[in-house]
Amino acid sequence: MSTATGYFVAGSSWLHRRYPLTKLLGLGFVLVAAFLLPPIVLAVLAVVLVAIVWSAGLLRPIARAMRIPAVLLISIVVINALFFPGATDKLVTLGPLSVTREGLTFGLISAGRLVVAFLASVTFLFTTLADDLLEALVSRGASHRISFVVLSAVQMVPRMQARAGSILQAQQARGLPTEGSFVRRMRALVPLIGPVMLGSLVDVRERTFALEARGFGARPGRTAYRVVADPPLDRWLRLALVAGIVVIIVGTVLGAWR
Repeated sequence: MSTATGYFVAGSSWLHRRYPLTKLLGLGFVLVAAFLLPPIVLAVLAVVLVAIVWSAGLLRPIARAMRIPAVLLISIVVINALFFPGATDKLVTLGPLSVTREGLTFGLISAGRLVVAFLASVTFLFTTLADDLLEALVSRGASHRISFVVLSAVQMVPRMQARAGSILQAQQARGLPTEGSFVRRMRALVPLIGPVMLGSLVDVRERTFALEARGFGARPGRTAYRVVADPPLDRWLRLALVAGIVVIIVGTVLGAWR
């Protein structure tokens, strides 16, 4: 992972070839469906997402990425199963605590929604080059500033990780102990936080000056150094996705999914 490409995993699959805004709308559709439609839809969405990931050749990197929210998902299920307010249907009693049906159901649904949202978001990041997303947004009339904010958000974590890695290597070269027990590693974070934060602020300042020098936001006569292909199929897909999002929202407002 580089600071320029972010989380993008190079590939030539059908999903990589889709127009960035088509994939962005697909992400929005999945998020809206996961949080507004009945919970039974979560299983269908999860199966479809896994099939899409497999067809794009991203099953292994996605599986590795799932380690990130694993602790959060487990904690959501456990805490809700044991401490859900107002629950009365006890399934298992563990001393002073009890696993309740209401809490377990709510925890599984909440964790399922987060799993689907995480899968869709990571798939989007793995198959969409940040520069292509920026050019697609600008070419569709989006504000330069909003487009740059989106690009910065995609690249923020990789940039901070790269900067933290460089600072950590420099500190190791100067004899700072950064490996060993958990306590020692936590102590090594203290001298790391300051340089990372200051370096990030300096990076933002330098990028701002560079953008101003290049006429950032200038509308007349602006040309792009890269053109992102927008196949006809993607235009129909975007129409279908927008229609699907509208149907889900309208159905939710009218109470059709209850």
